[in-house]
Amino acid sequence: MPGTAPGHDGPQEGLPSGVRARLWLRGDWLGQRNEQSFLWLHLNDGRVLAFRLPTAALADDEPIGALVEQFAQDQRGTLLEARFGDGVAIPLYAAPAAPLPALPWGDPRHHAARDFAAGLDQEVLSLLASLNRHRQWDSLRNYNRLAALAPERRSRRLQAVTRFPLLAAPVLLSAHRYLEFAGGKRHAWRNHDARVLEAIDWGRDLTGALARHYGISKGLVRSPICAQMWGDTALSHRRLLRLLDGIPAHRRPRACGEFTQAIDLFNLTNLLDDDADLVRLGATAFREGLEAVCAPLQERFAPLGPAFADCFDFIRAALERARQAHPCPRGLTAHRLELAWIESRGFRSLLVASRRWHERVWDQADPEQNWDQQDRTRIAAILGEHQEGEAHGRELCEAAVLVREGETMHHCVAQYWAECRDRGTRIFALGIGAERATAQYQFTLSEARFSLAQLRGPHNAQASGPLMAFAQAILTELNALGRAPARAELALDLSARRAGQSSAPRQTRRLDPAGERELAAVLAHLRPALADGELLRDFIAGYQFHGGTELEPQMDVGDTLELVREPDNPHDPQAVAVRWGGERIGYIPRRVNADIARRLDAAEHLVGHLTRLDAHADTWGRVEFAIRQAPAH
Repeated sequence: MPGTAPGHDGPQEGLPSGVRARLWLRGDWLGQRNEQSFLWLHLNDGRVLAFRLPTAALADDEPIGALVEQFAQDQRGTLLEARFGDGVAIPLYAAPAAPLPALPWGDPRHHAARDFAAGLDQEVLSLLASLNRHRQWDSLRNYNRLAALAPERRSRRLQAVTRFPLLAAPVLLSAHRYLEFAGGKRHAWRNHDARVLEAIDWGRDLTGALARHYGISKGLVRSPICAQMWGDTALSHRRLLRLLDGIPAHRRPRACGEFTQAIDLFNLTNLLDDDADLVRLGATAFREGLEAVCAPLQERFAPLGPAFADCFDFIRAALERARQAHPCPRGLTAHRLELAWIESRGFRSLLVASRRWHERVWDQADPEQNWDQQDRTRIAAILGEHQEGEAHGRELCEAAVLVREGETMHHCVAQYWAECRDRGTRIFALGIGAERATAQYQFTLSEARFSLAQLRGPHNAQASGPLMAFAQAILTELNALGRAPARAELALDLSARRAGQSSAPRQTRRLDPAGERELAAVLAHLRPALADGELLRDFIAGYQFHGGTELEPQMDVGDTLELVREPDNPHDPQAVAVRWGGERIGYIPRRVNADIARRLDAAEHLVGHLTRLDAHADTWGRVEFAIRQAPAH
């Protein structure tokens, strides 16, 4: 098999002009389950090309010249295939620039690969390898973006990535999930920003350019935490940067290892959609720093993952109470209420309130609920009963049975009846000897399959290993081929429900007195407060009936909104339309539009701005706006 000369300082013998060296490998030598041929080429312009070829092409150098000619002008790597003799060559943009076969170190083919790698730009290879964490950066596409540059530009870009790896690498390079040899895909996606590239290449204010690109402060850009690559952080790196920017500078983490203890908290905040929420959360709930916030929570509430999962059940109950008994902001969702609770009262308050709510004595009568008489429906069992040795499981198919399970286990499983009836969820009571647990299996309509969502012992305690294994065995039975007809019937039943038909309200327990007081305080925090100079702050009415949802991808917080009087509106003579980019997206709510209409009729100059855009909120509470007097010219 042809190889490469060590270092290949000059072109290898017999290779066409423009090619310094080539390396032939076979799929099984690379650990692949095929015997296809693979070819790497090191060109005189510094680029590395790699191709997947037919099996018979192995070590056939003759068509290399024609292959290189096809790619000579393709500096950006846009071609997805090319001719190679009588076959087709598939370029591998996400393959490693310097492949090492899965062969013994002394094997000549391994030696040839090492020689090929020795002729490449070692500084670029080392830098790219140092970036690898939960993404791969040492692809030949990224190698070419650096190694094939003119010396001065190469040097500046290497310096930028070395100094700001976390921030500069995603702008200059592509983050691959994995390196691969299948080929075809360009894998060219990156967070391109011409202003950042200009700052790097011309030696301008790179700190300021990166701060603008990520929407963070210069102080955070220069902080030690941004001088290192991060691994998986639950939040995307861009969103976590916004959270960190809200934390006082002297409280920010200095090493990414500090993130580990906060992963469960980051998972919770990942539900937030507005980056401004993340900055505020950093400045409030995390203002003392990750260690100061996480350590006490871990000590009292560990494991935090299940504890925060329980919080969402509590928050949904709190939301129902808010709608029943408190002045409640329009468009309020469970996620927004949870954010407001954390922001105004902290993680500890939420966890304590949730634990109190879950630990209430469930067999006490609640004057506002009559659990076992609310719904006499019986859902169709998918499995019914299942037993393996001493382990036994029973499917709970009636609301009253769920209530009794909740009373016995001292948790809120009764609240899941609406999901069982309307979404196909199935609840099982499990037992092994004296041990007990309750399992929740969610149904995915598109796949007609179940997944294990929760498994909890008494008082929401973690279930034992044997019970977890039994819960997985029941999941296997639920998804077994023999139960496909029952799953299909369930899917048809759920699909037959009218589109948009609302489910019956969830059965909820009242909060305890302390929880009610805390909820009232959180709702007070949630009500939009007028900033200085604002005449009105509210949600756009009728947003769901106009063109806003189609324009939403182009809209952003801070956008100017035009206010247009419609005195001839047949539904409301005080109507004031709200326009974005010349398109009507809704109206000022009728209950608060009189003063704005009067001011506009008096020729006052008013201007609106978009202050919040929550893509996951209900359409009537998705877009918040504020109105001010227009500045005098």
